Formats: sequence, structure tokens, C-alpha cells
Amino acid sequence: MGLGDFFKNIFGKKTCAFCGGECGVMSRTKIKGDEYICSKCDDMCSNYIRKSRFTKPELEGHMEYMKRCDRIYNEVILPVTVKHTCYPSATSRQGIEFFDSFGMFRIMDSSRDHNDRYPTELFRYDQVSSYEIYIDEADAEEPGKPKVFDEGGVIIRLVGTKDDTTKMRKGLRAHPYIIEEIKVCFATNDREKEDYLKYADNVIAHFDAIFGVHDDERGLFSFGMTEKEKRDLKGTVGFAKAAMEAVKVAKDGGEMSEEQKAEIQQNLNAMEDANTDGLAAYTRAADSAEAKIN
Repeated sequence: MGLGDFFKNIFGKKTCAFCGGECGVMSRTKIKGDEYICSKCDDMCSNYIRKSRFTKPELEGHMEYMKRCDRIYNEVILPVTVKHTCYPSATSRQGIEFFDSFGMFRIMDSSRDHNDRYPTELFRYDQVSSYEIYIDEADAEEPGKPKVFDEGGVIIRLVGTKDDTTKMRKGLRAHPYIIEEIKVCFATNDREKEDYLKYADNVIAHFDAIFGVHDDERGLFSFGMTEKEKRDLKGTVGFAKAAMEAVKVAKDGGEMSEEQKAEIQQNLNAMEDANTDGLAAYTRAADSAEAKIN
């Protein structure tokens, strides 16, 4: 290959593997298989994946996944959502919008929201492996001065396809595409730090509630069972009732009414809730929302 061909290969126009259009060096990303995706088709993908990890068929599957997320948000969640939780409720940067009734959340992004070319991306609660507040600071220009705030927000890590879920909290499932760490930036300067970074604490508290982090704790003047003890008791009772109902059905000839099926399922749900510190309830909600989209 001559020098001219070398530079042409790097800086010359390429054809997008998805739409067939031309894409210049500043408006394309190379993917596996020595193919390219243009910036327009790139907009149909998650903002949190590295496209170079994927082949064309894999990214086509990912785009379909994103379309489904967008439909779930617009056709299932929005029509019935009157009140939900946002941290913050409005932002010029990013935030997190929780939909507890559907077991999902989305990352608000002022640069992408309200623009139809970007599909709405949803994340399931049971895909979250960890979360924490982050604050990035830079060294001051003058020695001895305090560090300068750069940015801050929340880091979210999802269960990746290569993670061993048996070593994590029970009830988790892998995200089909994202293995990268997700940074949700709330603030990039001192003014925003004062106004918005406090919402990062709210996000952590909300995730803690979802995963039952403090359900085994009692308040200073609290009496009776903790939330975890109540859930565990329901699970134990549910197991006993489900077993008794199964024996009864077997004795009656194996026929089961719809009422009996519903009761057994309710008892099984109580067992799952106890086994996953309450996460299974959100898994059922997310499964139900996804099932409504063909």
C-alpha cells in the first residue's frame, strides 16, 4: 500500500454498514469486521456502549433493543405515569428518573431528551450491580491551595454478560449490551455543585430502598419487626401455603382452579421477594412492562 492509499484509507470517506450512506472521518466509528457506522446511525444506539466492540449483526440487534426500550417508555410507561421520582426534577445536564411501578429507570440528558432521533433508553433495576457517588477534582494552580472541583455525580455499574451473578446479590440479571461503567454527571462547576450535586445523595438513597439495603435496621424508637423480618416471614408462610395447596390439589385429582393458581403464584412471589431482599417485585414489574410490547 502506497502512502497515498494509506492516508486515503484513514481520512477518506467510508460507507456506513447500516444505512449505506457516506461518512467522513469526523462522522463515523469503526466497528468489528473493518466496517463503519455513521453518526446518524450511531444516534440509534446507547450512549453507554463502545461501538467498536460489536459486529454489524450485533449492533443491529442492539438497535432493535433500543427501539423496544423507546416503545416501552412511550407506550407503556408514559401513558399511565402521573407521579414518579426525578433527581433532580429539572437539570441542564443529567439526572435519573425512577419508575418504581415498572422496575426501571432512565438517565435524563439535556443534550438528548426531547429529540426524536434519540431513542429513550431504559435500565432495569435488576441489572444494577453497584452504584456510588463520584467527585472528580483537579490540583490547584498554586501549591497549597485546595483542589478545584471538576465534576461530580453518580456512577452506576450494570451486570455485564461476563459477570458471575452467583457472587452478587440475588435476583440480578445481565444487561445484554453494556459492560462499561456509566457516569451520570450532575455538576461541572461550583455553582452546579451547590445546586445539583446534593441530588446524588437522593439517588443513592433511592437505590438503597430498591435493594433493601437498610431493611434490617430499626430506628431509635422503633418496635416490632424490621421490613426484612416482615418480608422473610411472608416468604416462609408463602412456602408453607404453596406446599399445602400443592398437596391438596394432588389429593383432589390434580385439577387446579384459576383461584388456586393465583394463590400459589402469590405465595411463590412472597418467597422470591424474601430471597432477593425485595428485588423480585421490581423484576416482575419490569417483565410485565416488557411483555406489553410485541
